Formats: sequence, structure tokens, C-alpha cells
Amino acid sequence: MAFWSSQTLEKRLKSLVEPSNKDMVDCNAITLRVGREIFVTPHIDEVFSNTKRILDDDEAFQIPPEQFAFILTEERVSVPADAMAFISMKATFKMQGLINVSGFHVDPGWEGPLIFAVFNAGPSPVHLQRKLPLFLVWYASLDKPSEKQKTKPGSAGIPPNIIGSLSAATDTLYALDKRLKDEVKKRDDEDKKLSDRIHEIKRDQTALKVTLAVLLTLATGITLFVLRSDLSELLTAHTTSAAEVQTDAPQDEDAG
Repeated sequence: MAFWSSQTLEKRLKSLVEPSNKDMVDCNAITLRVGREIFVTPHIDEVFSNTKRILDDDEAFQIPPEQFAFILTEERVSVPADAMAFISMKATFKMQGLINVSGFHVDPGWEGPLIFAVFNAGPSPVHLQRKLPLFLVWYASLDKPSEKQKTKPGSAGIPPNIIGSLSAATDTLYALDKRLKDEVKKRDDEDKKLSDRIHEIKRDQTALKVTLAVLLTLATGITLFVLRSDLSELLTAHTTSAAEVQTDAPQDEDAG
């Protein structure tokens, strides 16, 4: 078995990959891109709403830590009867923790897109997007054309039956940690709102006390002023009455 060189890949590229261009040949491998269809395993709160997605051109998505994903390739791949192919991912994404768990070869006679099953074993989400160069495929010659080979074309999309095997919710440590942090933040926000409300009530109470004290002081002053005025008028009236009484009293006549 001999692996094909870059010269052989470039020469036979149009019969191996569709669509194709010579820039896809990387040393002795062909680079394949993220295609239009993906599926990422759901968290607990997404289990009833999560399904496969159809991506727009260059649309981004992420694979959270400890989650699986199925990714369809943008290109259709063909493997001649006298060859087999080996598949993997670029080292850049392996170093982020992304692992290919879909198998490592493509049988003779295969025609169609490839479906990669990957797992994020890293500590952070892996960010990807449609048409991102991600996968690699190598070709190797067999000693003779294989009599046993694939005869049916590969699926044009991600079949529901393989999604079903990974559609159950997986509550990962990352998800639990994130949910715990979100809950702590929610509680902190609620505590802050409650504390702000208590301070607001205290400020209102203080302002009310000050207002009542001012009103009480004014009321007391007005009351004292009124009482003082009434008392003054009463004294004046009493003095005037006494003077009138004295004036009206009969005078003693001189003795004759």
C-alpha cells in the first residue's frame, strides 16, 4: 500500500472531490471543509428543542466542552475501487481538544459527503463555521481493485437514525459549572436589587421623618403664635373692660 503524493492528488483531484481546486491539496492530503449541516448534542435545557441545523454561508457555531457533534463535509468524496482513504482533522483543532470519533477510513467505492463525528475533550468551546477548512483525507493504493466495495451513494445529509443515538441530553461538568455560575449571578443580582430596595425605603423613611419634623415644628410654631395672639387679645379685652368699669363708677360728693 502506497499513499498518494501531492502530484497524484492534483492530477486526479476532479475525480476525487467535488467541488475541487488545487489549493485543497495540502502536502499529500486533501483538505475538506465544514458543510451545510451539523448536529451538536444538547444540554439538559435544550433536549426537547435541539435538532440538526442547516448553516448559511460562513455561519458560525460552537461545540461546548464534553459534547459530541456530527458535521457534514461541504465536498462530495469519491474513493476508487483500487484505493482507500484515511481521514482526520487539522492539528490546530486537535490542540483545542477536538477528537475525531467517527472512524479513520473510507471504503473503496464510496461516493458522497463524509459525516464526521467529533468530541470536544478540551476545557473550552471549539468555535467553527461553515466552509472552514477542518478535515483531511489521504488516499492509498490497494494491490488490486477491491471486489468488495461500497455500491450505494452516501447520504446527502445527516440521517436521523445516527442523530437519535446522541440526542439524549448530556449534563457535562462544563454545563453544570456554567449553570451554577449563572445561578449564583442571578442570586447576586436579586440580592443587589433587594438591597437597593431596602436602601431606597430607608432613604424614603428618613426623608419622611425630616418632613414630619419640619411640619411638626411649623405646626407647633403656628399653634404657639395663635395661642399667644389669643392670650394677648384676651388680656387686652380684660384690661379695657376693667378700665371701663372704673370710669363708670359714681364719684363721692364733697361733704357740705
